[in-house]
Amino acid sequence: MFVSQAWPTYLFFILCGIGLTQILIAIGFKNIKTGWQIFWGLLPFLVLYGLIEKDSASYDIFLIPDNYKGQVVIEYGVLDGAEKEFDGKWRIYRIPENGHLKRKFTVKGNSIRLSDSKYFYVDKVGNRKEIKHYCEHCKDKDTTSIQVIYGSLGTSNDKTFQDFIIDIPNSEYKNKDYSIQKTFDRLDNE
Repeated sequence: MFVSQAWPTYLFFILCGIGLTQILIAIGFKNIKTGWQIFWGLLPFLVLYGLIEKDSASYDIFLIPDNYKGQVVIEYGVLDGAEKEFDGKWRIYRIPENGHLKRKFTVKGNSIRLSDSKYFYVDKVGNRKEIKHYCEHCKDKDTTSIQVIYGSLGTSNDKTFQDFIIDIPNSEYKNKDYSIQKTFDRLDNE
């Protein structure tokens, strides 16, 4: 399994070897023009950048109905899901009132950017109010305001989903049933 996940690294080293071989041949025989030397030298780095960008997680903006509290579930790769929407490089997710969004987007890469994502409450007029991220490991925890509490990325019955919780991170939140099994059941029943 590791070998199949590490193919970009192997490809990078192969391309580096090709580039270095080209440079050594050019230096030794003085047959390759400087422009080609530069091209072959930079090619592995350009290919690596492309591979990393292709497999990296997307930049996401989640627009959540004003005053919503509870679990948010985004189901990916749904043919009849909501249309793809962008704001520059950012993917836009308009969460409905029930907290379950079906999207045509597929998960970009093999992960999600939890801490780099942006979360907003949106009122009926479209005004946005940012929801802050809960920091479980911070020294001074805020346990009185509504925050984004991170969930998970997973699959169930060939459905890929992401979930997270909008709530006040205190003991009451921990007593609510925001379990993975509840997410699976919710997806299977809708």
